[in-house]
Amino acid sequence: MMNNRFRVGEVARLFKLPASTLRYYDEIGLFRPKYTDPETSYRYYGVEQFQVLDTIIFLRKNGFSLKDIQHQLDQRTPETTMEILKKKLEEVRTEIFRLQRSAARIENKISTIEEGIKLAGHPALTFQYFPKRAVSYLYFDKPVDLIVEGDDIYLKDKETLSSQSIENNGFFTGDIGTVVDMESLKQEGPVKYIGLFELLHEEDSEEYLNEGLYASYPHIGPYEDMRKSYQLVLHQLKEKGYELEGIPVEISVLDEAVIKESDRFVTLIQIPVKKSFD
Repeated sequence: MMNNRFRVGEVARLFKLPASTLRYYDEIGLFRPKYTDPETSYRYYGVEQFQVLDTIIFLRKNGFSLKDIQHQLDQRTPETTMEILKKKLEEVRTEIFRLQRSAARIENKISTIEEGIKLAGHPALTFQYFPKRAVSYLYFDKPVDLIVEGDDIYLKDKETLSSQSIENNGFFTGDIGTVVDMESLKQEGPVKYIGLFELLHEEDSEEYLNEGLYASYPHIGPYEDMRKSYQLVLHQLKEKGYELEGIPVEISVLDEAVIKESDRFVTLIQIPVKKSFD
């Protein structure tokens, strides 16, 4: 430092910036040393330039692009400054909203996994009243064996979405459910399904699962063994004096998104029921 003039390394130290950043700002014409020593050709920043550098640092820290900063420094009026600040504020608020939604989704997944671990440790038949739950059907048609035809249904849905202007947010454990074909429970062979849906978690929809009292039981293990759990649940419901009030659904709680071994999958069987008074 000499006579309030500073080399690039000194400015970097004062402002806690990499020297390479200052050199890049110099290269693109954003912030250049004001003085050149005629004898040594060394270039120096003047202390009077530091307010501009503080402005650049503030704007960069708050998400402004170098292009926008350059435009602001070139135009520099109260009106243009207020305009770019208002624009950035709107962008920040939009990002806050997006992050809040992301945080809510992550919290939901943590709760789902915690519930799955608890259910796996103590599987038991319970009863719970559910309000109507928003869903979006990926499939609702004739009975199918999802173990055999599930991949085809999934791919067809992906093809449909890819041809539309709909954002793909992906699926994660706790997002997918199925609607059971009641007739298949009365027959030999695999459990079949007439519906495959996405739970929308607090979002609105034109399609909902019916509200009401549900008997819930966690099936632990691969989907191929689902019939054993239904036999157990239906037997217990009969013993406890409950009748089926609607079509069973299944909610995937812990699936291949979080567990490698299928014998540790947790699928929650939920059956609409009512107490029998016969």
